[in-house]
Amino acid sequence: MRIAVISDIHGNSVAFDRVIDDINIQNVEGVIFLGDLVSKGPDPKGVFDR
Repeated sequence: MRIAVISDIHGNSVAFDRVIDDINIQNVEGVIFLGDLVSKGPDPKGVFDR
C-alpha cells in the first residue's frame, strides 16, 4: 500500500496542486495530512476550495 504524507501547505495553491498531481501519478492509496493547510500564504482560499 502506497501512502503519501503531506503537511505545511500554508495556502500555496500552486504547490498543493503539484502535490495532488504527483499523488495521483504515484497511485497512492491513502494520504496522511499533518496540518497547516491554509494558515497563511498567497492563496489560502484556493487551497481550501481545492
